[in-house]
Amino acid sequence: RFLMMAGNWSQHAFIDAADPASPYKNSITCINTRYNRRCFNDGYHIGHHVKASRHWSEMPRDFVANVDRYRDEGAVVFDGVDYFQIWLLLMFKRYDALARRVVDLGGPPRTRADVAALLRARTRPIG
Repeated sequence: RFLMMAGNWSQHAFIDAADPASPYKNSITCINTRYNRRCFNDGYHIGHHVKASRHWSEMPRDFVANVDRYRDEGAVVFDGVDYFQIWLLLMFKRYDALARRVVDLGGPPRTRADVAALLRARTRPIG
């Protein structure tokens, strides 16, 4: 039960306070993980929020087809790390390690420090 709660918390840990209702800014996507292969592509969590009825087998293809939208919306996409690993890194405030796993979807160039600052900002309390 604890792992499920930590995973769900991680799925929604990086919320953009300026647009908290956006599925691209209130959840994350994790690609290239063993977790996806074992858990029906649950790592494609933004895609789940965009269209909850999408079949799990279509999630990776949908992500690739819409990667420009993910970029334009400011989505956070991690590569090679799963929700529990993200939770653990957040507990230790390792934004630098998380930033190394963020996928560059294009757009204006950002340093790793810029990405770490973005992640830190998105974990601040809203209100």
